[in-house]
Amino acid sequence: MIFYFSGTGNSQGLAKIIAKRLGDEAKSIVDLDPEAFHFSTADNLGFVFPIYAYAAPEMMIEFARRVDPGEAFTFAVCTFSNVTGDALEHFSEYLPLKSGYGIKMPDNFPVLDRILETEESAFEKLCAAKIRLEEILPRIQAREEGVFDTLRGEDGHNRSYKGYTLFNETMRKTAPYWVEQDLCTGCGLCAKLCPAHAIEIQEGIPVWVKEDCCMCMSCLNRCPREAVQFGEYSRGRFRYSFRGFDLANGRG
Repeated sequence: MIFYFSGTGNSQGLAKIIAKRLGDEAKSIVDLDPEAFHFSTADNLGFVFPIYAYAAPEMMIEFARRVDPGEAFTFAVCTFSNVTGDALEHFSEYLPLKSGYGIKMPDNFPVLDRILETEESAFEKLCAAKIRLEEILPRIQAREEGVFDTLRGEDGHNRSYKGYTLFNETMRKTAPYWVEQDLCTGCGLCAKLCPAHAIEIQEGIPVWVKEDCCMCMSCLNRCPREAVQFGEYSRGRFRYSFRGFDLANGRG
């Protein structure tokens, strides 16, 4: 079984490819009961997730800590846009991993005062990621153990352990989200996709009804009219969601 958490599709897309190669199944953890699954020595138990502030999303960690891995072969694949820190070591404290890998993917966070991703850079990352995935898959199939093959960057331990706490306590706020009402059609896609169930459609407009969310950026990046905004910098920025390696930005 491959469990995944995904905001804009990077981890979902990889999880499905990995599951297919292993002859297994990929499931989103959103609204899934982790205690409903049981595993044996013959089973693969994989976790695929993005890196948020040098760690796995809190929802994925909380899910994993309630899973009984039994004697399954446990591994993780994390997607990231910059570096991972010691994210997999941190995750392994909640559910022990036998191996783990990182794959650099396009960034989905166009809300800062600097440009992190463009159409061109996203396409380059997708091309490299496809090659990287093909390198990793045989290692997963062979059940390679004892390695966390990621791009840690500097001071990985402090970044992951301190950054995880800071991000979850202070950064996952919904207050900065807003909607350009002249663009919004009230389609409800943002509410449907939100893993935190933090959005409701009220009088035809999305309303954030919880103080905190996962900060997955699904609502912003997947809005078909680019009506969802965050703070002052997102308007007019390149928005990214995974549509497959061969259809990367229409160039496949």
